[in-house]
Amino acid sequence: MPRIVVRGMEKEDLKKVDIELLDNISEIIQRPKDTFTLDLINSVAISDGKEISRVYIEISWKNRSTEVCEQVAKTINSTLSNIGYNKVYVYFKDIDLEKEFVF
Repeated sequence: MPRIVVRGMEKEDLKKVDIELLDNISEIIQRPKDTFTLDLINSVAISDGKEISRVYIEISWKNRSTEVCEQVAKTINSTLSNIGYNKVYVYFKDIDLEKEFVF
């Protein structure tokens, strides 16, 4: 059920690590990979009139402990730093599944 949205990465870079990333997160939270979604949204961060490199990863899922969130964030950071992304922002949003509807 985790929904992972990535901003600020190159598509080819994400394709290099998506399997490793999802395998590691799946192992941490004990959920099968086929319940995950992974989306890349093209975006450009701008500060003082200049484009800046910044990676944001937002994970929407049911409420999990701070320890689990920290473990997932560290795994994401480790995986992305191996391919040159040295500063990664990871955010977690809790979803109330009772208020989710799929048609």
